Amino acid sequence: MKDEITSKNFKTKLDSELIKKSQRCTVRECDEVKAGDFEAYVDELDKSYDVSLQLEKGAVIIANCECKSNLSFCHHKIALLAFIAKGMKPAAKVTVSKKIDPVNHAIEQADPEKIKEWVLKTLKKNKDLSIAFMNEFSDKSKNYTPEEIIALTHDAVRAVISKRRKAEVFEVKKIVDLWMELHKPILDHYFAEPANEDYFKQVHALIATVIEYKYRILTSSKRFETYFKQILTQIEEVLLNIRDDETSTKCLSYFSKEFFLDGYAGIRREYTNIFVHIFNSSSDQMRSKITGIIAEIYQARKDERVEDSKELLQLLLHMVVINKNFTEYKDIFQPIRHAIAYNIKLIDSLIELGDLSTAETYCIEQINQNTDSIYDRDYVVRLKQIYTQTKDDKKLVGVLSRELLYKPNFDNYTFVLSRIDLDAQFKKWRNQVLANARQLAGFYKDAADFSLALRNLEGDFKGLLAYLDEHADYDSIALYTKQLIQYSAEAFMKRLITKIDSDRDRRLKMDHPAKLEETLERIYQIVVLQYGVENLMLIVKQREKVYGKWANLFVQHVGKKSSAS
Repeated sequence: MKDEITSKNFKTKLDSELIKKSQRCTVRECDEVKAGDFEAYVDELDKSYDVSLQLEKGAVIIANCECKSNLSFCHHKIALLAFIAKGMKPAAKVTVSKKIDPVNHAIEQADPEKIKEWVLKTLKKNKDLSIAFMNEFSDKSKNYTPEEIIALTHDAVRAVISKRRKAEVFEVKKIVDLWMELHKPILDHYFAEPANEDYFKQVHALIATVIEYKYRILTSSKRFETYFKQILTQIEEVLLNIRDDETSTKCLSYFSKEFFLDGYAGIRREYTNIFVHIFNSSSDQMRSKITGIIAEIYQARKDERVEDSKELLQLLLHMVVINKNFTEYKDIFQPIRHAIAYNIKLIDSLIELGDLSTAETYCIEQINQNTDSIYDRDYVVRLKQIYTQTKDDKKLVGVLSRELLYKPNFDNYTFVLSRIDLDAQFKKWRNQVLANARQLAGFYKDAADFSLALRNLEGDFKGLLAYLDEHADYDSIALYTKQLIQYSAEAFMKRLITKIDSDRDRRLKMDHPAKLEETLERIYQIVVLQYGVENLMLIVKQREKVYGKWANLFVQHVGKKSSAS
């Protein structure tokens, strides 16, 4: 679009006076909350504005600023766009000439008692300032109880939006700014001494309350999420920097005790994620200790919190598989209904360990519980592996019979065929297998090849001819050309030169034309033996004359040979 504003053309598109004003602003705390979506504070003199820009391929598609300007693109937005255009480099310090600060001068000249009166009056009118003042000058900020931290965090929200559940972007900014001031001493104490359980309880209360507002307040701002993630990232960094395994284990044990949410079902995933991140960055020895903590909390609460504990069990299996100590915890694990990824990982671990009997039992249990056969497939694959290893042909036949209903495979079919009675039940099953293969023939070469191979095995050449359709590629046709010519050269030739080319052959022509030509030549050489070159050329020319460029690839191949001769 000609009128769009981009990070490259804004200096020529926008008013030069606005650009000059933007250069007197300072951009700070610029966050790219998601690709192309930027949020920042833009400071102008003693005021600060919450500004957000959304860019797509360098062009501004959404722009917001909390200033009251009537302009569609104010100088605060320009300042942020210029900052982004520079590659989000830190804003350079603006050198200003030294002037007498009028506010500082007024304070120095004012009566101290009048200052106190004015401060009290102002704080009563501005609850958010009152909270910030108390936090700054009260000794209590050094040792809040968890209950006081919860109340203080709530008060900061109410001071800005009262009892409303919806908050504007600039209001969220005020709330988070207040939180940062209130929470800083609490976090600093914990970061300095993470093994102190009282400090952990304070931080836990802080995190739980922030998470509550993350879901409670309706807003388009991402600052709650950003602030929350910053806290968790800082906690992870502190825990990862602990060099003593015993201290690290002690710190993690505090979090493990809070995995389960109180009052209602659920797992506190923020804490389990901390465990996963630290586990992934730790030594084998520390990983074993982390695994032990998870196992211990699972064993202690599995009967009390049955459904929630299943989530911990899945986390535990993930850890023991990565840490290669499945044998140590093997007896803890049980299948979980509808948790296919977990169940398969458990069964694979049992197979690798050699406990094929238990693996088989778990597979059969899950298959029997499934209400849709589509969910059986991963378990059928494992049963096939188990029965192949144990050389139990009888059970393997049963598994392959089930698999063939949705996954045609000619070798598996002949294996089953050689080991079962050819009764009415077999005929019904065979028809189901073939019908499924025909449905899949257009999508999978194996399915199309299976259909041809089955008809050939049964000597049903009429049926085989019928399957030389748009699903059969020339590579497969070449396998049965001799048999079909012997059965009926005329019927085969008619089918061959009138068939629609398969998608696979058309793709082969584009990607590997030489390979396609080689396949077509194989068929040509067999057909020539039956018809002779001249007769074959006459048949093909007649076909080309009628269909021209729409003739299939075999007809085109013969035609090219005719032209060359």
